[in-house]
Amino acid sequence: SISTPEEIIYAAGMIPYRITGETRPNFPKASASMHRNLCPYVLSCYEEALDGVHAFASGAVIVNACDTRRRLYDVWKYHEQSKFLHMLDLPKVVNPDSKRYFKMQLKQLVAAMEKHFQCRITDDSLHEAIRFCNETRTLLGELYELRKKGTARISGSQAIRLVKTGMAGLREEFNQRLSRLLSAIKDNPSCDAEKKYRVLLCGSYFDLTNITEIYEAYGAEIVCEDVSTGIKYFEGQVDEKGDPLEALADHYLEKATCARMADSEKRFKHLEDLVEQYAVQSVLYFTLKFCDNNLLDYPFIRKKFNERGIPVFFIEGERSIENIEQVKTRLLAFLESQMGYMHAV
Repeated sequence: SISTPEEIIYAAGMIPYRITGETRPNFPKASASMHRNLCPYVLSCYEEALDGVHAFASGAVIVNACDTRRRLYDVWKYHEQSKFLHMLDLPKVVNPDSKRYFKMQLKQLVAAMEKHFQCRITDDSLHEAIRFCNETRTLLGELYELRKKGTARISGSQAIRLVKTGMAGLREEFNQRLSRLLSAIKDNPSCDAEKKYRVLLCGSYFDLTNITEIYEAYGAEIVCEDVSTGIKYFEGQVDEKGDPLEALADHYLEKATCARMADSEKRFKHLEDLVEQYAVQSVLYFTLKFCDNNLLDYPFIRKKFNERGIPVFFIEGERSIENIEQVKTRLLAFLESQMGYMHAV
């Protein structure tokens, strides 16, 4: 989860990486342990665990971000009793009391890791990890600023893959390579004279680049991804001074604008700001099947955008899109209604 404080894992001398479930779009084994009408992202992650994809890992941290992930913790604990497994409880509201509670949860995570791995997580190591991760946030923020201005030849599909790479560990190498990429973009800015139709992506966990590639093939462009494989991962900075756990608790709660949080108005205001900043002309709202949080949030978001004249295209899908031609037909009809005559580029 993007609400897992990677800094604590780095401070313990370990390498965090995000489990994506992408290698198991179908999940027959997981469906035998968990009900089939649960979030397919979570089911695919558990299928990977059952198939030993993550056997090399020393353990896992699961955030209690929704009831399905709470169930994931239960079955994962049953399956991997010998390895470290910790559930981090994440409040759904943001106020001084919830921040204190979340800081206590972070303390419990630190204590559990120190006990299991026989390591020490100090304030100094936390400050160093915060600085390290803030560098990633800064670099990705610079890249998205260039996309905002239209001077970066980075498509939505490429941006999603790039952010996912940042979640895969090897952070030092990632920062170095991203820094070189930014230098290359700044030295050779895009001068594409063609004005493309600009789209904001939001909703559930998303890495279905076959959908974004449809937009790209027909003259539209995903210019910003307000999902956990986009700006939700890196927006904001953690305070590098003072109590590091307090700073982490503040950051990971304050930045939370996902549908599982209680403040829908804050979430929409965040989306509205992105629409203005990125000169967005329509919104792609994607939700995984059975993702109650995002499914319940969608009517509210659609109503708010429609009141402002921003059309919203809705897709509900599995972990992989099997009916991509049907989605393509609907999407092209939507784009044609917004853009007029189109042709594949």
